[in-house]
Amino acid sequence: MSRLARPLHPLALSVAMALAAVPLLTVQSSFAEESSAQRGFQVPAGDLSQALNNLAEQAGLVLAFDAELTRGKRSPGVSGQYDIDGALNQLLAGTGLQALKLSGDRYRLEAIPDSGGAMQLQATTINAAYQAESPTGPVPGYVATRSLSATKTDTALIETPQSISVVTKDQMRAQNAESLNQILRYSAAVVPETRGATASRLDQLTIRGFLPTTYLDGLRMPSSRDALPQKDAFDLERVEVLRGPASVLYGQGSPSGVINMVTKRPLDVPFHEVGVEYGTFDKKRTTFDLSGPLDDQGVYSYRVAGLFDDADGQVEHTETRRQSLSSAFTWRPDEDTSLTLLGHFQKDPKGASYGSVPAWGSVLHSPTGRKIDVDYYDGEKNFEKSDREYYSIGYAFEHHFNDVWTLRQNARYLRAEGIYRSIYNSYLQADYRTSTRSTIATDVDMDAYNLDNQVQAKFDTGPLQHTLLMGADYQNTSTDTKAGYGSGPSLDIFDPVYGAPVTTPAFATDATSRSEQTGVYLQEQMKWDNWVLLLGGRYDWASTDGTTKTLRTGAKSKSSLDSEAFTGRVGLVYLFDNGLAPYVSYAESFNPQSGTGYGGSVFKPTEGKQYELGIKYQPPGSNSFITAAIFDLRQSNVPTMDPDPTHLCGNGRCQIQDGEQQSRGFELEGKASLSDNLDITAAYAYLDNRASKSNSTVRYAPISDIGVGPAVPVEGTTTYGVPRHTASAWADYTFRDGHLKGFGAGAGARYVGSSWGDTANTLKVPGYTLFDAAVHYDIPNIVNLNDKLRLALNATNLANKEYVASCYSYSWCWYGSQRTVQASATYQW
Repeated sequence: MSRLARPLHPLALSVAMALAAVPLLTVQSSFAEESSAQRGFQVPAGDLSQALNNLAEQAGLVLAFDAELTRGKRSPGVSGQYDIDGALNQLLAGTGLQALKLSGDRYRLEAIPDSGGAMQLQATTINAAYQAESPTGPVPGYVATRSLSATKTDTALIETPQSISVVTKDQMRAQNAESLNQILRYSAAVVPETRGATASRLDQLTIRGFLPTTYLDGLRMPSSRDALPQKDAFDLERVEVLRGPASVLYGQGSPSGVINMVTKRPLDVPFHEVGVEYGTFDKKRTTFDLSGPLDDQGVYSYRVAGLFDDADGQVEHTETRRQSLSSAFTWRPDEDTSLTLLGHFQKDPKGASYGSVPAWGSVLHSPTGRKIDVDYYDGEKNFEKSDREYYSIGYAFEHHFNDVWTLRQNARYLRAEGIYRSIYNSYLQADYRTSTRSTIATDVDMDAYNLDNQVQAKFDTGPLQHTLLMGADYQNTSTDTKAGYGSGPSLDIFDPVYGAPVTTPAFATDATSRSEQTGVYLQEQMKWDNWVLLLGGRYDWASTDGTTKTLRTGAKSKSSLDSEAFTGRVGLVYLFDNGLAPYVSYAESFNPQSGTGYGGSVFKPTEGKQYELGIKYQPPGSNSFITAAIFDLRQSNVPTMDPDPTHLCGNGRCQIQDGEQQSRGFELEGKASLSDNLDITAAYAYLDNRASKSNSTVRYAPISDIGVGPAVPVEGTTTYGVPRHTASAWADYTFRDGHLKGFGAGAGARYVGSSWGDTANTLKVPGYTLFDAAVHYDIPNIVNLNDKLRLALNATNLANKEYVASCYSYSWCWYGSQRTVQASATYQW
């Protein structure tokens, strides 16, 4: 049996199991009572959007409405015995809104017409069942209450027994975030921009001390340094951070968790936006976003968004440029079926610099008495090149067979190409000022296929409410990389003179690789009274095949790695009536490893295990959400030095998988959108990350005449670039009445503690505090009653603090981003 054919059996088995279970679960199912029947409702007074969410969940409704209708409004709540129509009328009393019944369990909210017959707004259709907030749609303010990422089902965050946070579009807009690094600046336990100012080219960050796995619309994004797709924040509706192992739903990946970016979807109300932006470093950016229905029945809707971005890099002689076009089309032939097609094209013909500076003269005092300029460039403008291009096409399909069964299928094909040429600092010579430089040239082509099939059943058995999820997914990534390496002319880091000829290194190798993963998973969410139990299990088959051809000799070497793994998760939440929800959870992950030990033994996958204890707080009647968690996360099967000195591999001692990396810590995060004026987000994290097991006894390994460099971690040492303390806070206030109506301002502070700059823990990188600010002014009714002009001015690193974001060794450190000031104008109609 071929390797390609083998993974199809689990998929067929999963589908067969799902179909076989239909008769049994259908008999056991129950659904919401008819709207004419009375029942008990308990919805406290408070924010109208949250009150509608509570009522919709209690009654089993789908509510459709424009989010702007409810923004800033409060509900008197509802308590007692009502039919659905009566409960809605009571909940909407005094809000100026009314509920119109569309079908048995579907209602639309509209403004109550005045005596002159005021215009009625069309509704934003909410595709998800049983709640008013969609986990893929817009959220007014900073507080999202539901998510798909943690369970792959539409689940309330407070019922999820694992740490998860959501950054909404409103928060991105207020902070003018344009990349994943910038979006997550104010998220707990996330250290973004670990490569400082070069982060404009790559989104490199850590969560709980490990590199996370990135997903887009629930499907994995491929990783390749020189052809890595980088999603622009303008194309995103929200970003969700699930902390801790997540292999039970997503398969192989980092133990730190999952970052899931959710793209913009078509809207059922007309929406049009154009924007322009100009700022420091000659920043020029234009955007457009158009969406709405294509027919009166709401069967077809569309969305098209694009941008052009051009700027100078912070580092001298560098530039960035981006052109992007996204499109989405939704077909909804009936209330139970939807198909959304998603397409994207992006070209980054200029990617700034990926260069670095030595520690001497940046973090450490140089014996020369001089400091390296913050905009120092270690490359050559006429040689360096970073040209990336990628496109993707996919779809999201959902069909409700009945009140119990739902089928979903998500798929995507992605093609990425990258051309990279660079000359970079390799190490500092003994005079503390001459940089020895190396060269690299790569051409990368990458194809990635993703498919995720899900069958969901919602049913009751007596007092127990069940959400059962069965799934099978498949991913295939093929990469072809031509690479060459060489040496280049040296450079004086204090008085650089550019223009020396640089020879492009000839391609030395042509490496092709293909990685596949097939997984089947089963998850049960069981609710009884105030208890919520989450159980999940998954089995994966993963394989990687590679061929490396030496172009000079024509010799070929092949490698193959097959892995299988079972991962699980269990969690328990108790929902107090006052909004408190303590929880406990356990989760696992696995990640295949390349390489071999003594005698050619193949490395096993690393394994992640996490114990987490936390509490979530969603105060009734308040649009706010607070989470706190303590955790113990361990990654085992980490390669470390073979204790037997006679076991030699290549030019040195073999490695054996006896190592372990541990992260233990505490995190706190809160978000609030209070009334219609104030939005707040704040976070703090304490992290103790260290090599808890290692056979290495060598504290450091010399790499040049100066300083020390990386080595296999010694037991007790901390991973480079991982600070022990991080904290952030941001607040934005907007006047809705009076002479200052429409005017708002925001301010924030970010603290990143000191970190080690090498694996031997001999180089300490100081911590830093940065300040951000924004002012904005909204001018409504420019041309008609439905348009708005927003003027904004955003500044980051307001004090223009010079700092080093992190170091990888004494040779490679990265300056952080300097002050940026950007003015923007956005017109919506």
